[in-house]
Amino acid sequence: PVMCSTSKLGNLAPADSGPAGVAVVEAVSAAWVKSSTWEMLRRLKSHPHKYYLLDCTEGTEGDKVEATLEGQSTVPCIPLGRLLRHLCREELELEGYSPGQTLVTMCKTGVRARIAAEELIKAGYKATYVTRGLLEWNAPAATKAGLVVSISGMEKDKVSLAVSACATSQKTTQTVLAVIASAVQLFRKTDDVLVDGKWKEGVNKEEYLEGCWAGEPFQQTIALWNTFRENGGVTLLCTSCVKNKGCEDNMRDGTTFMNLPDLLRMTHESKCLSFS
Repeated sequence: PVMCSTSKLGNLAPADSGPAGVAVVEAVSAAWVKSSTWEMLRRLKSHPHKYYLLDCTEGTEGDKVEATLEGQSTVPCIPLGRLLRHLCREELELEGYSPGQTLVTMCKTGVRARIAAEELIKAGYKATYVTRGLLEWNAPAATKAGLVVSISGMEKDKVSLAVSACATSQKTTQTVLAVIASAVQLFRKTDDVLVDGKWKEGVNKEEYLEGCWAGEPFQQTIALWNTFRENGGVTLLCTSCVKNKGCEDNMRDGTTFMNLPDLLRMTHESKCLSFS
């Protein structure tokens, strides 16, 4: 197999190497990287030739890593179990991988990715992992939330209050709107049900952002949400809830899927406001 430096540095072993194959340690530690994910993502995107993305999600997880780096057209998927077997047998092969690159493992939530990175380092590779998985890559602002506002139902009063709170909060702090249960249906596209400002017959408009509005003095919900999004607010939809409602292919732009561990982390680390 193609092997890298035998250095067993922290989670972000630098890609450069010094005399006699000794890794040159940059001024960054594993703990610092974990507490500064913005910097890690900046490094990955600014120096694509130094890093190689590796998807280690299992087949049962459903979503695959779709992020890519310049110079790496595809992200190979090697489930964690298979990766460990390859490392044990010293038969790991990665198309387009060059010695000296740092392997960046990713999965949905970061748990498998961490194990994969640890085992790669033990085998002599330089490796790191995206601590919070796909959410961190797709919506890094969500990992730095000052306030998490969650909604689970489609009651007009609560939806108007929740989205209004998000739009107001985003003016001063990074805010995340976490949408779970039946509320995910509010974020479906309206291309097929709202034509020239008129709802198709038989459609319950209150099940969409454009129609779910408590009335004055609230601004219309769709206007509030657009303002929230334009100002940098993040809207996260529960992946399992969306699939349960059968609308995973009909969600509007400006939303990102999340998983239960993502929501648990955010509610543990940030201030929370719930409308359920």
